[in-house]
Amino acid sequence: MTPDAPGTRERLLAAATELFAHSGYRGASVRDICDRARANSGAVSYHFGGKRQLYRIVLRRSVEAAAEAVGRAAAREHDTTARARVAVRELLNVLETDPALLRLVTHDLAEGGEVAAESLVPPLRAAYDAVRDGLGPSDDPGAAREARAVLLGLCAPVLLVAVAWPVLERVLEPPPGSRRQILEELLDAVRHGDRNSERSED
Repeated sequence: MTPDAPGTRERLLAAATELFAHSGYRGASVRDICDRARANSGAVSYHFGGKRQLYRIVLRRSVEAAAEAVGRAAAREHDTTARARVAVRELLNVLETDPALLRLVTHDLAEGGEVAAESLVPPLRAAYDAVRDGLGPSDDPGAAREARAVLLGLCAPVLLVAVAWPVLERVLEPPPGSRRQILEELLDAVRHGDRNSERSED
């Protein structure tokens, strides 16, 4: 089989996604990726220029697909805070249907997070900017503080539970299959916290 055989590139991407998600960048060898993709040993260099470039493409493609889904869901909401909640809820949907994405990001963060930062910062920055713009002028420090609080309040606990679930599962001993329910309860708690804050200001 030649390196440019039809379908080789997509098979390499599929194999690399699976192996990088399972073993991280260091644990997945080029030989393993090529064997899994039924490609010869030069296929990764031929199609991507090397393992590191392939890794970046895999992670970026997974994150961008998730960001597009989240963006489409959030665009349907006009209220700024509601938009942020819908975006986080859609992120949960993506993580449920594409568990490889969470494993890819987790592995990369454990190895320094360089590629995860390249992939995650643009969509997260766009979400932050959208929330901030909806809260007031771009030069308003109060709007910036509130936007940070909204984004952190929604994202931080959800992502922490998603990443640390194997540990939390042992500690909390929840019913089987209840991770999604717990994450939804976190979102509800943030919503109630927002309402309580609004009442205290009235």
